[in-house]
Amino acid sequence: MNYNFSVSLKNKYIFCEVAKSGCSAVKKELWRQELMGVPLPEQFVKAHRNPHAPFEQHLLIKPFQLGQTGFNDLVRDPSVVKWAVVRNPYSRALSGYLDKVCRNEPQFRNLAPNIAKLRGTEAAEVDHATVTFEEYCTALSLFEDPRFFDPHWRPQYYHICGDIIPYSHIVKLETLNEERQNLSKILGLREMTFKEGSSHATGSNSKIHEYFNKNCRRIIHEVYKQDFEKFNYPTEL
Repeated sequence: MNYNFSVSLKNKYIFCEVAKSGCSAVKKELWRQELMGVPLPEQFVKAHRNPHAPFEQHLLIKPFQLGQTGFNDLVRDPSVVKWAVVRNPYSRALSGYLDKVCRNEPQFRNLAPNIAKLRGTEAAEVDHATVTFEEYCTALSLFEDPRFFDPHWRPQYYHICGDIIPYSHIVKLETLNEERQNLSKILGLREMTFKEGSSHATGSNSKIHEYFNKNCRRIIHEVYKQDFEKFNYPTEL
């Protein structure tokens, strides 16, 4: 929770980041806006601009700093904007594969036991380079509880606590730039600009038909069924 939720008391909003849904670009811009007019040493700003740093180094307030009662009060306060950015489950799932599996990032360890179960072997014997996209999709379907997913492929509606937090705005990554002017007004910010990061970009939006067959589509639709329904994403590719 402390990593996913960020609070601005200055601008009265709670933002929930969703991995592989533009969170790095959004966090960088929110941090930039939060620091406007704040006299801080340049070396401090430079040292705290990494959106993937531990949450203690983030430049917005975290739930643990408010305490459970303080955070819950903000969640219930109708004047506080609660918002998140979500993404088409097909392209998000593919982005997770291309970034975390194909590049052998640490998050792959979350999935390796499921791959091993499919292969009848041990997780330590699973080589990331041999994992196909279809195998990855099947492994996602083996998680018995959404809590067990790594955040980079966890179902989004569960991740943002959609049944608990009364969200004011759910913005789709696909239309984020088109909505930035209106979103900026809602948040009381200057017009935001989002610069896509390059370190974790995968170009998955243009590779959907290259990787998805009928079985992959069926599995991802089933695993992320609630995301498709709650966020009104089409089931066709």
